[in-house]
Amino acid sequence: MIGDNISDNNSNFEGYRERLTNFSQEFEFGLFIYIIKKSMIWIVMIIGLFLFIAFLYIRYTIPIYEANSTIQLSRNNTAKKVLGIGQLYEDASLSGEIELIRSKFLIRKAVAKLPLELSYFVKGDILNDEKYKTSIYEIEIVKIIDSSVIGKPIFIDFLQDQFINLEYGNFTSEHEFTINALIETPALSFYIKSDHKEKLYDIDFTNSYFFIINNSEELVNRFYRGVYVSVLNPGAQTIKVGLNYSNARLAMDFVNQLSAQYIAYDLEKKSGSSANILKFIDVQLDTVFLRLNAAEAMLQSFKKEHKVTNVNNISNLYVENYNKLQEELLKIELEENVLDQIYKSGKENKEIELYNLIPFLAGTEYENLLSSMMNSMHELLMKKEEYLYTGTKENQRVAAIDYQLGIQRNLLFESIKNLKLRLASRKSSIQLRLKEFDKIFLEMPNQEMELTRLQRLYEINEKYYTMLLEKQIEYRISKAGYVTNNQVLESSSYPSVPISPKPKVTYISFLIASIILSLIFIIIRYLTHNNITSLNEITRLSNASIGVLGLVPKYDNDMPVSMLLVDKKPKSVLAESFRSIRSNLQFIDNSPGSKLVSITSTISGEGKTFIAINLAGIISFSNKKVIILDLDMRKPKIHKAFNTDNSKGMSTLLIGKAKLADCIQKSQTENLDFITAGPVPPNPSELLLNPELDTILEELKEIYDVIITDNPPVGLVTDGIIMLQKADFPIYVFRADYSKKQFIQNADRLKNENHFHKISVILNSVDINRNRYGYNYGYGYGYGYGYTYGYYDEVSKKKSRIFKVKK
Repeated sequence: MIGDNISDNNSNFEGYRERLTNFSQEFEFGLFIYIIKKSMIWIVMIIGLFLFIAFLYIRYTIPIYEANSTIQLSRNNTAKKVLGIGQLYEDASLSGEIELIRSKFLIRKAVAKLPLELSYFVKGDILNDEKYKTSIYEIEIVKIIDSSVIGKPIFIDFLQDQFINLEYGNFTSEHEFTINALIETPALSFYIKSDHKEKLYDIDFTNSYFFIINNSEELVNRFYRGVYVSVLNPGAQTIKVGLNYSNARLAMDFVNQLSAQYIAYDLEKKSGSSANILKFIDVQLDTVFLRLNAAEAMLQSFKKEHKVTNVNNISNLYVENYNKLQEELLKIELEENVLDQIYKSGKENKEIELYNLIPFLAGTEYENLLSSMMNSMHELLMKKEEYLYTGTKENQRVAAIDYQLGIQRNLLFESIKNLKLRLASRKSSIQLRLKEFDKIFLEMPNQEMELTRLQRLYEINEKYYTMLLEKQIEYRISKAGYVTNNQVLESSSYPSVPISPKPKVTYISFLIASIILSLIFIIIRYLTHNNITSLNEITRLSNASIGVLGLVPKYDNDMPVSMLLVDKKPKSVLAESFRSIRSNLQFIDNSPGSKLVSITSTISGEGKTFIAINLAGIISFSNKKVIILDLDMRKPKIHKAFNTDNSKGMSTLLIGKAKLADCIQKSQTENLDFITAGPVPPNPSELLLNPELDTILEELKEIYDVIITDNPPVGLVTDGIIMLQKADFPIYVFRADYSKKQFIQNADRLKNENHFHKISVILNSVDINRNRYGYNYGYGYGYGYGYTYGYYDEVSKKKSRIFKVKK
C-alpha cells in the first residue's frame, strides 16, 4: 500500500515548515482571506469574549482615584535682616524634601490627624464600599480586650425593631443589641450611635455593614505604597504631592493633610533649633548671674568697709593689660564650656541637641571643623532614621550607618580633646602672665590692690553676662522671625473620575488585544493549513510532473450520496467543468477504439465516485456508449447513486455466479449503463487479480466506447493500482480543502516510481466563489494545452451579482 510509507506527522511538519519558509515569498492572499472567512465565527467569539472580559474588569475592579497638591518650597528668616547675622540653618535640597514628604515619619503624622481609627464599609456582592466620613452610624470604642480583633471586619446586622446582631471571627452574638446602648463582647466594648436609624433598618440583606478597627502601621504602609512625590519645576522650587487610593474623599483629605504636616514640621524643626540654643544660654545666664551678684556684693562691701571709691593710684597700663588677659581667659573658659557641653551631649547620644549647638559655635576658632563633622553625623542620623522606617536595626544599611557614625563620633571626641588641650595650654600661659601681674600688684597698697581685684572680677562677670544676654536676644528674635514660606499653591480637589480603570482605554486595549489574538489565530491557521486548495499547489508540489485534467466546482446543495447531476443542468458550471475534463482527455490519447478510464483517490470521501458518474454522464452526451464499473468492493456506492439493487455485480461476475448480461443495468440517461459492485466479498484484492476481470473488460470493450471504473482508494489499499495499470486514462482525484498536501506525493510516486506516465489529476469540490477574493486557481494544465474556464449560465451570473451585493 502506497500510503503506508508516508508518515503523517513528518509530512505535516514538512508542510508547516514549507509554508512558514515561503510565507513572505508565496503569500496566498486569496487563501488568507478564505481562512478569515472560515474563521469569522471564532474571530467574533474572541472579540466578544475580550469585550465581555473588559466589561467585567471595569465592573468589578476597585476604582483608583488620584488626588494631588502642589507645594512651593521657600524659607525666610527675618532675623537675618534685623540683626544682620548669618544663616543659622542649612537649606535642604529638593531631593531631601521629597524623601521627607514621602517618608513614613511624615505619613504617620498625617494619618494621626485624620479620623482613621475606624473604617466603615458597606458590603457588596463582590466589591466593598468604604464610607469615609459618609457612614450613617458611628462606633465609639470603650475598651479593646483582645487585640486580635484589630484589623478584622466586624459585621453588623441591623434587624427589625432597632435590634442588632454582631459577627466577627468565630464570634456570633447570641442575643440582640440595641443602638446607643453599651455593647459588650469578648473582644471589645463599644457604642453604636446614629442619627439616621430609619435608613439603617431599610436594608433587606444581612451583614450589609461592617467596620474595621485600623492598625496604624498598616494604614501607614498602605498610604506609603500609594504616595508619590515629584518635582514639577526645579527653578520655581515646586513639587507635586499625590496619592492613588480607592476612596476619593480620603485621598483628597490625606494629600491635603500630608502637605499641611510637612509645612508644620518644617517650621517646628527649624524653630526648635533656636529653642535648644536658648535653653543652653539660659542655663549659662543663671550661673553667670549668681557669680555677678556675688562679685558685686563683695565690691560694695569692700568699698563700704574701707571707704575706698577709686584706684587712681594704680597704674592704668597694668590694669588695662591685666583686663585684656582676663577677657581672653574668659573667652577660653566659655569655649571650654561649649566643648564640654558638646562632649557631654555626644557621650549621652543626644545627637539632635548636639546638632542644635552648631549655631553657638559661630565666631569660634573651631567653628568650621566641628560644624562640618556634626553636619556629617546629622546627615547619617537622618539616613538611619529613614532606613529604620522601612527596615529593622539588623538591616545591613543601618549597620553600615552605625559604623560610620561610630567613626565620626570618635573623630569628633578626639578633635574636642585636642582642642581642649590647646585651650588648656593657652589658659595656662595666660594664667602665668596673670600671676606675674599679681606679683606687681602685691607691691601696691593692699587696699588699692583688693579694690582693683574686686572691680576686675565684677567687670569680667558683667561683660560675660551682657554677652549672654545679647546672644539670648539674638536667638529669640531669630526664633520669632523664622517663618516658613513653603506654601500649598494648589490644594487637592475631590477626584470625581477614577484614573483606573478607564472604560474607553480598557475597551480599546482589550479590542486591540482581541484583534491581535485573532490575527495570530488566523496566521496560525494559515501556516498550519495543510489541505489542497488549488491546482497551482498540485502543480507546484509535484514539480509540474503530473498532468492536470481540470477542476470540478463545489456543489452547494445537500447531496447525501454521489449522484448524476450533469443531466439535470447541462448548461451549469458543474456540467461545463466535466466537458472541460472530457475535452482534455483527448489530449492524453485520441487514438480510435474503446478506452478504459480508471478513477481513484488517496482516501475515501474525495469524490472519486461522484467524478466517475458525472464524467460518464457527460461523455454519454457525445453519443458514446459508456459503462461504469464499481470496483470499490469494500465500500460500494454506485448502486446508491442510481438507487438500485446490489445483489449482483462485479463480485458475482468475478467468481462466476452471474452472467455479464444479467449484471449490466441501464440508467435513465441514454448511452449510460453501469455494473454495481455486488455483495461485499471477503477477499476483494484477490478478486481483482482474477483473470476473469480481463475477460470481462474485453467483452465490454466490444460493446462500449468508454469503460469507467470506480476503484478503491490507493492510499488505503492496493486494489486500485491493478486497474490503474490497465487503464488508458488513469485519473487521480483530490478534493479541495479536504485532501492533504502529502497526498500529492502518492500521485507523484505512481507516475515516477510505478511509471504510470498517463496519470492525471482532477481537483474536486472547488469553491469558485473564492476567486472573488482574488484567489487564483490557475486553470492551466500540465500537457502544454490550456483551457480557459469562463462559462457561467444565467443562474450562476445572477447568483454572483446577488453575492457581490450581499458582500
